Amino acid sequence: MQLILLFLLSFSAHASLPELFGSSAGSVAIGNQAEKESAANNYYAGAILGYSKSTQFSFNTFYIDTQFTPIKNVVTKNETNSVNQSESGKVEVNPTPTLMFGAHLSTPLFAPEGPKFNLSIFAPFDRLIEADTGDPYQPSYAMYSNRFIRPNLSFGVAQSFDKWGFSLGAITGLQSGGETYLVTRTTNGNPSLGKVSYNAKPTVGATASISYKTDKALHYFAFQQEMKSKMEMRGTGETEIASNASFPFDFKIRSLLFYDPMTFRLGTQYYQESTNYFLSVEYQKWSSYESSQLKLKKQGGTINGSDNYERLKLRDIVIPKIGFDKRMSEHWSLKAGYFYRQNPLKTKALKHAGNTIDPEKHVTSIGTGYNFLAYGKTINLDVAYQAHFLRNQKITKTPNREDGDPSQAKIGGPGYRIGGMIHVLSAGISWMY
Repeated sequence: MQLILLFLLSFSAHASLPELFGSSAGSVAIGNQAEKESAANNYYAGAILGYSKSTQFSFNTFYIDTQFTPIKNVVTKNETNSVNQSESGKVEVNPTPTLMFGAHLSTPLFAPEGPKFNLSIFAPFDRLIEADTGDPYQPSYAMYSNRFIRPNLSFGVAQSFDKWGFSLGAITGLQSGGETYLVTRTTNGNPSLGKVSYNAKPTVGATASISYKTDKALHYFAFQQEMKSKMEMRGTGETEIASNASFPFDFKIRSLLFYDPMTFRLGTQYYQESTNYFLSVEYQKWSSYESSQLKLKKQGGTINGSDNYERLKLRDIVIPKIGFDKRMSEHWSLKAGYFYRQNPLKTKALKHAGNTIDPEKHVTSIGTGYNFLAYGKTINLDVAYQAHFLRNQKITKTPNREDGDPSQAKIGGPGYRIGGMIHVLSAGISWMY
């Protein structure tokens, strides 16, 4: 049975790089918000780009390093995630630091005053995609465990009419499926065999925004549809238990590849002679989020399917953001930002089965920008640092194993502390012509 999982492309529930850490170095610096003028605004509110009369480019790099509180001396194995084993020790909660990039383009389609085509791409530098369901019950910072390490594409069209701007677009996801057939043998001279078929196809979610611009301010509202990227496969075959006997199995195998919550975004920007102020608030709907557990539903055979001992209690969240950009000289500017992110998972559920972790956090950022002329065109360079301060709290596990058996403790028991920090460094270049 273990060999089945080696052949499956199994993933956990994730969302995108810009939702967690910003769409560009400039947006990172002001608290993950739309900038005054940048092709990277395609992610936050594409309608802002409808006022542009030139082609804009933006390329940005992101380095993300997590420093979560270590989890030690807890139950890591019992009979819910192993066969007749019980172990205690350390849980590895910090993934390898990640380097990613974001590239953006906004260009008029027919004339400077005509509709603008906007495109944003986010992806890892050194691999196409990374995902892992992990152990279904061990503690995991699920929102950051490979969550954003994937290609992400957003595109659309924007147009302005005097002071009003409008945009329609889409974000892409992935649906995958297939079938695995295995015959596993243990007796000498009898080799195992198998076959795998797999397919993947894109899915699309809608985005839309509207904006209103004056000489001293800009206001916008944006909508992003929920995006669920799923994997569904079938695993069939048989496992030898003696030279002339076997256990047949037939499973429907399901996992949520990636998850982007439905988002409503309301923002405003105020412009003064040397300082720009940015305010926004996001409302995110998390009611359809699922944990990273790989689900095995029995359709036939003699081997049992999986059970969901972790029943997450979810809530929608509100994320307020504030930032500013102050011009210090002809070429240099100073930027700073802050936002507060609630926890979409009701933490009290961690007292029982399951250990999906996502503490609330306060996020501060600071950055600098430098602009200069090259061949008559303005080039902007941005560097930003962002610190995520996760709330520190104690998680206490209730007695008895996940299935209620009093002979063993729950995974994660007797309890542990959660919290820590996330460090983000970002650098970017943008220009227009």
